[in-house]
Amino acid sequence: MKPPLLIAVVLLAGILSACKKEKSLEEPVKTGTCDYAPYSTGSTFAYEQVAIGAPDTFRYTMEVKGDSVVGGKTFRVLETDDGSGSMSLFRCGGGDYIQLADVSELTGTPSEPVQTIYLKDNLALGKTWEEEFIIDLPIIGEIPLTVTYTIIQRGTGKTVLGTNYKDVIGVRMDISADPFLPVTELSTNYYAKGVGLIQLDTDSDTTRLRSYTIR
Repeated sequence: MKPPLLIAVVLLAGILSACKKEKSLEEPVKTGTCDYAPYSTGSTFAYEQVAIGAPDTFRYTMEVKGDSVVGGKTFRVLETDDGSGSMSLFRCGGGDYIQLADVSELTGTPSEPVQTIYLKDNLALGKTWEEEFIIDLPIIGEIPLTVTYTIIQRGTGKTVLGTNYKDVIGVRMDISADPFLPVTELSTNYYAKGVGLIQLDTDSDTTRLRSYTIR
C-alpha cells in the first residue's frame, strides 16, 4: 500500500529542502568506525526489491566508483547499473554515516546535494536521533518536518535470503509534521558489520541484499 499523498508530499519536500539541522537525543556509548559502510573502490552490492502484494521484482547492483569532494569533504561514490545514471555519495566518521544525494535533475529541486545522517553506530539499543527540515508546502507554507531514527536492533544476527549476517544494526525511520502529519513509520533499514545495508523494509516493498563483493 502506497503512503497517503500528504505523506509523500511532505517527505519529498523535506528531502529536497536545503535547510536542515540535526541533533542527537542520546549520548554516544562508544567511538564509532566505518564498519557498517565498507565502501572500498570496486566493491559491489547486488540487491532485489520485491513489491508487497504484487509479483514485481526489480534487481540492481551498486558499485563503489571512488571518491568525490563536495564542500571540502571527501565522499565515496556509489552508482547503480539500472541505466538511470543515478548515484549516491557516502561518508562516515565519529559514528555518523552520512548520505549525500544529487537530486538536481528533478524539476524545482536544489542544485546542491541534500545531506542526511542515516546511521549512528555508536548508539545503544532503543536510542534515537532527529533531523529537522524546514519545508514549504502549497497553501500551508513553511513548516518543520521532523525525521526520527530509532535503533531497534543492536549487535544480533539477521538472516537475509538464506545468508546469516552477524552484528546487525536495525534503524527505524519515522516522520512527522505537527499538526499536519502525525508520527508515521517510513522505513526500517538493517546494516551488517563489514557489509553495509542488507535489508530495507517499507509498507510497499522490501529490498534485500543478494550478494556482495568487498575489494
